[in-house]
Amino acid sequence: MAQGQRKFQAQKPAKSKVAEAASARNRKARTVQQQQLKKKLEVGIRKKTEHDVVMKASTSLPKKLVLLKASTKKKEASASTKMPA
Repeated sequence: MAQGQRKFQAQKPAKSKVAEAASARNRKARTVQQQQLKKKLEVGIRKKTEHDVVMKASTSLPKKLVLLKASTKKKEASASTKMPA
């Protein structure tokens, strides 16, 4: 039988609750940043793809391809000519 006092193994110091909360905050901030970056990249890729499709379609068509937009001038002009005076 061993003589003398029993030797204890060294233990790691206990983690503080503050350090755990800070690391959780860092993980959340990192996750949010990654999500924002992913969203920006997806939007950029979609816009680039749409632009490429429009450019390819406009080169293959005999007349110029234009995106349709509601024009207020034409509506106002047609409304004023149709009104009885």
